Amino acid sequence: MKTNTRIKPFADLLDRYNQCFYDRDIESLRAMYVTDGVVPFFDNHLGCDSHNVQNHLDLVSDFFAKGEVVELIRENFQVFTAGNGACLTLILRYATNPTPGVRTTMFLEREDSGWKIRHVHHSNDPNETDVDPNL
Repeated sequence: MKTNTRIKPFADLLDRYNQCFYDRDIESLRAMYVTDGVVPFFDNHLGCDSHNVQNHLDLVSDFFAKGEVVELIRENFQVFTAGNGACLTLILRYATNPTPGVRTTMFLEREDSGWKIRHVHHSNDPNETDVDPNL
C-alpha cells in the first residue's frame, strides 16, 4: 500500500511503535512517549488503562511475559495536524481475530527529537456485529 507523503512520518511512527511490541522492546517503547511521562492510555483490554508511562510500561511488561503479540492490520488511517500537535485515527485489526476492529486515537506532540505520544485510546468497535462479549 502506498502512503502519501503527508502521513508517511506518522505511518512510520506507527510502524516503529508496533515493532516495539513485536520485538518486546520496552526501552524503545518508552522512547516513543512524551518525556514528562504523563500519558493517559485507555486500552481495549480489561485492567490495562494507565495514566503515566511507567504504569503503562509495567502493564506492557507483564503482557510481554505471558501474552501473544500478533500482527496488526491498519485501516482508515487519518492524520490531523495543528502546530505542535497531531491526532491520528485508525482502525486496527488483530490478524488472528480481525473482528471487532479496534478504534484507535493517538494524540502526539512535537518535542525536540520529533513526534512523541501524549495519549492513546483503543476501544473495540461496537458497530461490528460479531463482537465477542468477553472482550
